[in-house]
Amino acid sequence: MMINGFDKNWTTTNGNVPLNNNEVERYISVRPSENQLRLADRPFYCFIHFGMNTATGREWGAGIETVKDFTIKNIDAAQWVRVIKASGATGIILTCKHHDGFCLWNSEYTDFCVKNTDFKGDIVKLVSDECHKQGMDFGVYLSPWDMHDKRYGTKEYDDYFCNQLTELLTNYGEIFEVWFDGAKGSNAVKFEYDWKRYYEIIRTLQPCLLYTSPSPRD
Repeated sequence: MMINGFDKNWTTTNGNVPLNNNEVERYISVRPSENQLRLADRPFYCFIHFGMNTATGREWGAGIETVKDFTIKNIDAAQWVRVIKASGATGIILTCKHHDGFCLWNSEYTDFCVKNTDFKGDIVKLVSDECHKQGMDFGVYLSPWDMHDKRYGTKEYDDYFCNQLTELLTNYGEIFEVWFDGAKGSNAVKFEYDWKRYYEIIRTLQPCLLYTSPSPRD
């Protein structure tokens, strides 16, 4: 027979922290920001994982791709957005740069981007313009890990990454969310990203958007 303990004192130990401790008061005083509440009202959005790996048939790049490997010559951005909107989603996040380092926009800071392929146009602009036209939120995924750029692991790479982030947040209208992703391969150069600097750029250029935080291991 199971014996209940309802006659005992069930007061929590609170992790050995006094119930009236200032730290406890700080925790329970936290409230969602306006940006978080806005996202809670629009919880269903979709990723478009499109890029160099679409052309090569891989999930992750190998770090040896060239612009010639991107053989895709056209897309139907209007159809992408129309179908996703019909699913009931309210927004799209486009993988603007995955771990292979290939950029889907016409970046001024690297040759490893769509402007040097046979594709005519800026894919980020095509998708973002359609999102705004069809009443969908538009967000960007920008991988901090870059298997292609030789500066990765140096302060110069941080400058490059900030330039990339600035391009995405200034040239494509309102952005509702930025995904960075803390993922990187076990053989990646040990490198501590300058998250504080990245977040400052976001707050300055697009103060109303949300952004993901890196995982603790990164």
